Amino acid sequence: MREHRKRRILETVTAILLVVTTLALTGFTSEAKTTRKTAKKSTKTAATVKKTTAATTSKTASYKLTIPAALITGSNVTVTVTGTVQATDDGLYHLYAQQPYESGIQGTEVANATAAQTQTFTFALNNNSASSMLFKKFVVVGAVGGKLTKLSNAQYITNPEAIAAKAAARYDGGGKKGVLLSAHLIDRTDYLTDLGIDQITYNLPVGNLMTDPSLGFESYTYNGKTYRFSKAILGQYDIIVPKMNKCGISVTLILLNNLTSDTNLIHPQSLDGTGANYYAFNTANAAGTEELEAIASFLGKRYSGEHGTVDNWIVGNEVNARAEWNYINAAVGETYAAKAYTDAVRIFYNGILSQNANARVYVGIDHEWSRSDGIPAELHYGGKSFLTSVQAAAAAEGNFNYGVATHPYNVPLYNALTWAPAIQNSVTDDQNSVYVTMANIDVLTDFLCQKKNLQTDGQVRSVLCSEVGYTSLPSHSYASDDNVQSAALAFGMLQAMNNQYIDGFFNREVDDPAEIVQISDGQPDNLAMGVLSTPDWKTFTPKKAYNTYKYIDDPSQQAAILQDASATIGQDITTLIHAR
Repeated sequence: MREHRKRRILETVTAILLVVTTLALTGFTSEAKTTRKTAKKSTKTAATVKKTTAATTSKTASYKLTIPAALITGSNVTVTVTGTVQATDDGLYHLYAQQPYESGIQGTEVANATAAQTQTFTFALNNNSASSMLFKKFVVVGAVGGKLTKLSNAQYITNPEAIAAKAAARYDGGGKKGVLLSAHLIDRTDYLTDLGIDQITYNLPVGNLMTDPSLGFESYTYNGKTYRFSKAILGQYDIIVPKMNKCGISVTLILLNNLTSDTNLIHPQSLDGTGANYYAFNTANAAGTEELEAIASFLGKRYSGEHGTVDNWIVGNEVNARAEWNYINAAVGETYAAKAYTDAVRIFYNGILSQNANARVYVGIDHEWSRSDGIPAELHYGGKSFLTSVQAAAAAEGNFNYGVATHPYNVPLYNALTWAPAIQNSVTDDQNSVYVTMANIDVLTDFLCQKKNLQTDGQVRSVLCSEVGYTSLPSHSYASDDNVQSAALAFGMLQAMNNQYIDGFFNREVDDPAEIVQISDGQPDNLAMGVLSTPDWKTFTPKKAYNTYKYIDDPSQQAAILQDASATIGQDITTLIHAR
């Protein structure tokens, strides 16, 4: 059992009736998921999995015509085509709009023009209507020798912010210090303000948003169809988000695709009966894509000031861990899985940014970088490989400015000594490193600095270290105490502070008692990763790491904090920092 890859994930109320007016928020009983579910082995094989048409092709065709961009201009879309003139039977280029799941010559014609070396198509965006172009990709098609033929690459709209009604002021200008907000401490903002917390993360299980009937539903009409969103689930975030904003704290929500009665949200290749924590979003058919589009638009609109502002949205959790956190049948392969995921990220990106131009959307990976630690690749994709596939899929159909959220836990998770990996040669400062932890987080940011991985504006993508923690108790054969945890947290935060590409570092706010007592390999895990301890979710005691985190970014206190950490580490902590 690969215990060092266990993760805590805040599981935000799954089917709990929330009375919104009860500000004590006793309904927020979501805390750590203490164990990974062991996914049942699928009975499907490569031979039995039915392939869909759009995302299965891994080869990139070569075309003489190129669509370099599809851009919103006012209330229209402008698509420019360049390249060698292609002779067609009628002397025309026909521009088709395609759904994410369509390819080849599929789609609907939206414009045509005379075949030429350079040609520009302009047509109506039709935003928020049945004929909306916001989520479409565009391709040139022509009749050649009596056969309809694809003549160009496909290209999505990449500037959805051009039609945003709002550019909500962001709350993350104060700093990088963040926590995974505990559901039990929603009302205890005194801890957050005392710590000087700048940012929090919290989960949003999208399946519940569409299905929890306990307080009824709120209707939302989008692109000509009406959707229903759970008032019970919305009520929670309508409280959390403004409460954090009022304290000057930036909110990042993590969009999780949990299995509920609304199977439209689940990718068809994920509905094979295999159990998992979360599943791949459905971008394979109209039912899935249309619902995702409505969800993205609705959330982007609601949390751009109307009910508080969400600055960042992370799509999924550790999605390269296919079997556990982004389940899709192994037989589809990594290229297909990455393309399906990229399509989902793009839908959320275009939907959210079309409402709030200042929002950011992130992909989410774990800390396994160059390989999957001995398990078969079809069960778990390395972060580097998966990000490479995501960027290839994005670039092929219109690069867009997603960020990267990672979980740079230590190796193994039981070992709090970040500066001393317990697995030999597992954490190295090069692209072949097996893991990316806070000891070598620059491996990830260096990867993103490569030209092929840059944003459309040539800038390096934003990085969030969105889930981190170090135990203060001895765990399995690894020694730890309050001093070790304090030093590890100081080291991790200092790395983040000295890396210009990292925009947030999120440590555990509080220990989860269940993670301490859970048994692995016949002994308690003792994973006490918060800066607060609690025996019962009622009383909370600051640990040494609490003050370390509080003062690590205080110029008047930092020197003492670093001196103390250096004493624990046994060398000057600043010599271990990889500034970027």
